[in-house]
Amino acid sequence: MMNLFESKYQNHFYFILLIAIHYLFSIIFTGQVIIDPHDNLEIVVVYDHIISNIYKGDIEKISYFLSGEIKWYNLDKLFYPINILHYVLNEKLFYFTNDILTKLFAYFSFYLLAKSLGVTKFNSALGGVLYSSLIYIKIPLGLALPFLPYILYLLLNKNKLSKKHYFLLFFIGLNSSMIEDVFAVALLIPLSYLISGKNKNLSLYIQIFLLIFIPAILTDIHLVIGSMIGDPIHREAWNVNHENIIITFLTSLKGFLNFNLKSPLFIFYLPLSILSILLLVLPIFLKEKKIKLLIFFIFFILILKSIFGTGLLNNIFVGILEILRGYNFQRVDRIIPLIFSLILIFYISHLKNKKIKNLLYFITFFSIIFIQLKTPLPAISKNYFKKNMHIEKFNEAKNNFLEKKYIKFIKIISNKKNYTTNKTSLGKSINYTFDSYYRFKDYEFIKKIVKDSRVMSVGLDPMIAVMNDIRVIDGYHTIYPLSYKIKFRKIIEKELDKNIKLKNYYDDWGNRVYAFYTDKNNLMLDFKSAKTLGADYIISKFPIKNDELKIICYNCNKSDDIFLYKIL
Repeated sequence: MMNLFESKYQNHFYFILLIAIHYLFSIIFTGQVIIDPHDNLEIVVVYDHIISNIYKGDIEKISYFLSGEIKWYNLDKLFYPINILHYVLNEKLFYFTNDILTKLFAYFSFYLLAKSLGVTKFNSALGGVLYSSLIYIKIPLGLALPFLPYILYLLLNKNKLSKKHYFLLFFIGLNSSMIEDVFAVALLIPLSYLISGKNKNLSLYIQIFLLIFIPAILTDIHLVIGSMIGDPIHREAWNVNHENIIITFLTSLKGFLNFNLKSPLFIFYLPLSILSILLLVLPIFLKEKKIKLLIFFIFFILILKSIFGTGLLNNIFVGILEILRGYNFQRVDRIIPLIFSLILIFYISHLKNKKIKNLLYFITFFSIIFIQLKTPLPAISKNYFKKNMHIEKFNEAKNNFLEKKYIKFIKIISNKKNYTTNKTSLGKSINYTFDSYYRFKDYEFIKKIVKDSRVMSVGLDPMIAVMNDIRVIDGYHTIYPLSYKIKFRKIIEKELDKNIKLKNYYDDWGNRVYAFYTDKNNLMLDFKSAKTLGADYIISKFPIKNDELKIICYNCNKSDDIFLYKIL
């Protein structure tokens, strides 16, 4: 048998290892995969849990959300064919299978596109890994983003589609979000012209677009119809910022450059920020027109995003069009990772200066590695330092990291005197793995107490309760009734009045229907209003002193941060 490392697949083997750094690093140090909970564990997996139960015949499971006021037509992904896997996979295996397939689809899709454009195998694979890593910053929903390079490949290289192309495009469309990715697919048409420099057969453009768009409509149409014939959804009350276009453009540009100095994790985006700046500036000195056009196209998209971010469209969407106010038009930027990855491989391919080329290779590899380590490394480090450092030194290191004083942070963690003599292993105490995040054993204990009653969570993600088959009145939802948002607001009204940031978030956006608070020692939540919405119990991360609550269990199931109360 041909040796793997001498075969034609050796490039793929090494580059796929790059994509898998996130997995490998987590498993080596903890034995489990560390997951970024943002959107992934907070909503995606929980929705998959409910959809899985619906597919298995338990249609009433959807009533576990928001006092039963979310309907089946509010669930995105409900009719995606990939949901068939729920019949053979549990939620955990479904998540990881989908995650791995999505990354591989993105990698090989881009590799195929790059190879068709005359790019070397090495550069094509590098671009594929970069693209696969970048789209995870956008958190893809469905298959449109992973297969975006493949669709562009067809636009550039085919004059006529075969049966296999029809089938694959239709399948991609059925598993894609019309709401999130329609702009990305549509913008492939001008992008293909910028790359090829010539118009293709118009019928080909129409065929490919319709083969994606029509099936996407079929699997998403329930969201649109439900929003039109059902009760008004919370998105209709969205209030996009009304800053001038210059400010919104600078914000969009900063987002593209991943230049968020306020985030303590900025250091993990720093190589990507440097790479982005270099790829916007260095090609100016090349005579290659195609690369410059792609850079201008990125700026065009950022300008479009800026216009959409000014709230200008709110003046247009009135009457029957008012429902479109809830559409996030700023998703127009979801095609940018593809354009950016193309600029990289085109620029490197045309570079003759070996020093600059090697510099770009170096920064690109570091960008990919840092993106992959962004989630597991901080989680593992925090856990290790907390277990093994003197508590005062741990707090000092933590504060320096949060304040982005990285040099002081490194000095503290590298000093052996700051550690205890009896070092402990990482164990299974990291919160951001599938099992530890959902705390199945702790919530099984609570489920036996609350049974079929509803709960509200304070200081804990309310979607954890749903994942453990506990009915709730709160949660994280992209579509839910506006009337419920108004009713829930009574619970948190006093808290919102004393925190303008939380007030603006809930009133202007409001996807997270949470029991927001500012000071846990001075809670101003209205628990009677929570009872009116159907909650009989409160699950809290900390002890609560309130005459409206009766303690049921303190440190439930011997946990340090779960307290259960009954609303009187």
